[in-house]
Amino acid sequence: MQPKVAAEIISSLKEAGVDFVASLTEANLHELIIGLGEERGIEHVPVTREEEGIGICAGAFLGGKRPAMVMMNAGFLLASNALATVCIHPGIPVLLLIGHSGGAGEENPGHATVGMLTEPVLQALNIMYEKIGRVEELRRAILDAQTLARSSRRPVALLLNKEALR
Repeated sequence: MQPKVAAEIISSLKEAGVDFVASLTEANLHELIIGLGEERGIEHVPVTREEEGIGICAGAFLGGKRPAMVMMNAGFLLASNALATVCIHPGIPVLLLIGHSGGAGEENPGHATVGMLTEPVLQALNIMYEKIGRVEELRRAILDAQTLARSSRRPVALLLNKEALR
């Protein structure tokens, strides 16, 4: 991820009112995670597991924050039980920014499998999502997704493909 893409995401999160972000360190999201750690307007909590981040985001919401979780799609699959039990059932909105590996041009068969499973799991959890393919789509998508998360009191996901992360 280029620094300008990370800056665009952070600026968009702030504009959308997100003031708390949990993230798991991931090479594909490195610039974003570094930027979040340096951003004064957003409280950033690095986590060791994605489901831990979902619980922390739920607690932040209950404490008056507007949370988001940054992770890759393999981590989303790991966090699906936490999303169902901690966020969806009690009605806790969390914006999910999910780096989506496994698309066209993927050379790693493991990543390709994870990529194929992401959307069906989002659908099974009844989580609204949008696929973002271009940097120019990020700001509007983040603003709209955060609005929907707040109004529906449910998690909403943005799948950021390789092009959006470049």
